[in-house]
Amino acid sequence: MTKSWHEMTALELGHLIGECAIDPIDLAQYFYDRIEKADPEKRIYVRLTKERAFAEATAASERAKNGTRRGPLDGVSISWKDLFDTAGVATEAGAPLLEGRTPTEDAECLKRATRAGLVCLGKTNMPDIAFSGIGVNAWTGTGPNPHDKTVDRVPGGSSAGAALSVAQGLAAAGIGSDTAGSVRIPASWCGITGLKVTHDVISLEGVVPLCYSQDTIGPLTKDVADANALYAVLSGEPAADLKGVSLQGVRILRATSQFDALTDPTIMAKFKEGLALLEAAGAEVTEGPVQAFDDVIALSTKHGSPAAIEACMMYGERLHANPEGMYAPITQRILAAEEYSAVGVTALFDGMKRLEKEYLKQTAGYDLVVGPTQPQHPPEIAPLLNNVEAYLAATIMSISLTRLGNLLKLCATTLPCGKLDGLPVGMMLMAPAHQEGKLLRLSAAAEKALQPINA
Repeated sequence: MTKSWHEMTALELGHLIGECAIDPIDLAQYFYDRIEKADPEKRIYVRLTKERAFAEATAASERAKNGTRRGPLDGVSISWKDLFDTAGVATEAGAPLLEGRTPTEDAECLKRATRAGLVCLGKTNMPDIAFSGIGVNAWTGTGPNPHDKTVDRVPGGSSAGAALSVAQGLAAAGIGSDTAGSVRIPASWCGITGLKVTHDVISLEGVVPLCYSQDTIGPLTKDVADANALYAVLSGEPAADLKGVSLQGVRILRATSQFDALTDPTIMAKFKEGLALLEAAGAEVTEGPVQAFDDVIALSTKHGSPAAIEACMMYGERLHANPEGMYAPITQRILAAEEYSAVGVTALFDGMKRLEKEYLKQTAGYDLVVGPTQPQHPPEIAPLLNNVEAYLAATIMSISLTRLGNLLKLCATTLPCGKLDGLPVGMMLMAPAHQEGKLLRLSAAAEKALQPINA
């Protein structure tokens, strides 16, 4: 059976554009027609960039016809989280505090994507300055998780609209950011693939910051091959060679630290089903603790969150002057950093550097460290908006496992690992900094091994 365009991967669409079987102009219009029907309340896309998109699609169409395409994704339509500067288009990062903020030039990563021929459909929804792992935005409304048709559950955040644009077939891929899990959380809960890169591998120039020492940019996609292709575009690094990928002899550590204590047993059981498939494909799986995971959480619990500290430094004065400029629980989390001591903050950042090295020692000899991406299923939206304690608890839960990779400067992917009670479960694969090529190859092999559980 022939797949519809919204069911195809970005690379499949790009291939057909290269064959002149799809016109980029028609593709952009196809997605806009779907967006109009699926997102009338603008809970997924906060604003569309139609004039820009059709100009880019027209140019891509001409290149396809005359054989001058810029790459395998030339002419493919994707979405961008509303914290990437877009010339002449409001970029407000989900916060009234930044209302009307209109940059004069594109973010560096958007420039790279444009040079590669990608078509910008519009800006996707997110919580205020990306400071929420559940993805709720009290100002714009929140697009519900597409996997529960009876109850509105959170999509995950902060790249909420980015994930929904892919999961609901409203873009071929989405570009988001990840400071404590903001690519991997919504990718996991929406049943798609997400890539968290090493800090600073993709330029943060022109990106509204939350935590400049932790912020990273990453794609949300239908599969690893798309994530790999977009990683190459955004970073300027060569795409990993995914041919002949295999798990034969690959050493995997299933981390017990943090993961076992925090993960719902039924989700852990589903994750282990997926892990058994990796073993069947030739991987050598060992279970054991990673002391650095426990230590870095203890360090942050004692001395504070890097995101709160840096966000408070950047936005604290403005929030005091305009307390309504962000959602109250987010403002509360940010301003709480004013109580941290200088000694404690110094101990936090010094300790994280030390633990980065300790992690490498403790996991030496393993190709990957793995665990469930999310410890629980996505909670319902409504109760969180009526109870600050519930909102904050859900937020901490959502980042509890993913933030390990940010605090220790790792790169990571999340892959679909089947469903439980109709809701997706994610498998997180982690590798040391600057090993994106190896991580993507092994993720592609794991993706292949996981096909039976995702069928």
